Amino acid sequence: MRVFLLSLVALFACGSDKSQFGNDASSANDAGTDATSTSDGGNPFSDSSIPDTGAPDGKPSPSNLIPNGDFEQGNVNFGSDYSYATNNTVEGQYTVGTNGQAFNGALVTAGDHTSGSSQMFIGNGKATPDRVWFTATLTVQPSTSYYFEAFVMNLCCTPQSGLGDGVNPVGPSVLSFYANGQLLGTRTSSKLGVWEGLTTSWNSGSSTTVDLKLVNSNTDALGNDFAVDDVYLGTVSTVLPN
Repeated sequence: MRVFLLSLVALFACGSDKSQFGNDASSANDAGTDATSTSDGGNPFSDSSIPDTGAPDGKPSPSNLIPNGDFEQGNVNFGSDYSYATNNTVEGQYTVGTNGQAFNGALVTAGDHTSGSSQMFIGNGKATPDRVWFTATLTVQPSTSYYFEAFVMNLCCTPQSGLGDGVNPVGPSVLSFYANGQLLGTRTSSKLGVWEGLTTSWNSGSSTTVDLKLVNSNTDALGNDFAVDDVYLGTVSTVLPN
């Protein structure tokens, strides 16, 4: 059983089994920067005291190029190889909601990363390395360094389910981050019910567009359940201290 929680932003309403955004990039050139992660209990950029023109310390505030990366608009503006469902019955399904346990009763109850009470991507992973989330083509500036990031939480499982102890995850949640087919890094969650930030970096070089995807790299079905939120592409990190 695998469940993914994602609160994402992009250009596509995803209600079918397969993406309508075209062919998936098959290259897995692991020439990107290794992933760096942190644990975080909430979105540091949701504070209304931070002005739009920059942070109080004078450093720039993040500007996300991914539409609906926080999933507040619901099940729109992104694609998935998984099937949308409000109640989870088989592997390879996902929903966008406020509580993983409402999707699958074996999962722990936890709020989203953005505010603690809004929406995220929740998925039950398959034993194949499929795209759990991807964008339509985004416009970027050439010769520019970007951060491709997301917050991930393992959701499996409650003691009542007979699968978990409520303290440790039954299995790892593993997401790989790709930009234009290039593997930037892979994140393995290590805590149950805790948001953990993954940051990867990508330089656009001569490119003026980018296709992004998150791939479930855990091919063990048991315990492969997690949430994703605040998927981000920008020139200022939302995970690393600035």
